[in-house]
Amino acid sequence: MRNRVIASVFNRFSLSVVAVMFGLGVYAILASSTMAWKALGTMLVVIIGLFFARLHFWLWTRAPWRKLFAASSWLCNLFLVSVSISSIWNWSRWFNLDAVGMDKPVICALVFIGAVTDCMLLLRLRFAKTLDRCIRAVAVGLAIVGALLIMAAEVSQRFQDFFNAIWIVIPWQLGAIVGLIAVASHAASAILASIEKEKSSKLLETFSERMKVSMNCPRCGDLIKLTLGHSVCSNCKLAIHIECDEPRCECGYLLHKLTGVNCPECGKEVVEKLRWKSAQQSSPSITAAS
Repeated sequence: MRNRVIASVFNRFSLSVVAVMFGLGVYAILASSTMAWKALGTMLVVIIGLFFARLHFWLWTRAPWRKLFAASSWLCNLFLVSVSISSIWNWSRWFNLDAVGMDKPVICALVFIGAVTDCMLLLRLRFAKTLDRCIRAVAVGLAIVGALLIMAAEVSQRFQDFFNAIWIVIPWQLGAIVGLIAVASHAASAILASIEKEKSSKLLETFSERMKVSMNCPRCGDLIKLTLGHSVCSNCKLAIHIECDEPRCECGYLLHKLTGVNCPECGKEVVEKLRWKSAQQSSPSITAAS
């Protein structure tokens, strides 16, 4: 409940920032004011920072060990916003994008936020199959390793020289193959998640269309035929919710009126207690509410 309240306040504040940005943008266009353009740029940097902070709030609400990544990404985000605003208004010579040596921490912060966002989006994908989870694990692992290598090479000149020497020894084909694996695993994770979601929605939709219950309306007594889920009586408009406990295979396939002994989805043999006996043995639980 507390997380929902924080997210709601965060969203409302972000919306107010967007409204102020719109007003500044109109004024900057009409007045051609340099001050207005700088203010508009500041608001744009702030809204981008708020977007990533809101995006990483999901990490804070999950496992305790992910709170560390959420807090560190917020610090990097705050650092980038501060540097960008200081550069727009020329507030400081050393805390500026044009300052000597400022490129290293800025690049590292950008890479860190990008890697955290990438891994977070991958972790939010829900998979049921072991193979799909393994592909996602490869994508997360390569993202972490790539981010660490980039940050280490950027910060340490000694590591960069060592990395360049190793790169001369290792053939470029190996690096290209690793890059292809990273890109393919990322794309495959998103596609596989979409496929699994599509299959689950199709199974539910098919089951809902096949399963219908004939009953007398508890209020008006008319004979009606309703599908699973929320429905209403066509005569008196009584709200009726129908639930039916239907056995499923291990792969998630619904075993409604299955005549064979093997699952059509995965091909495995259905255990005896889950096999469909007859339509008369299914007794849906009906809940009526006015």
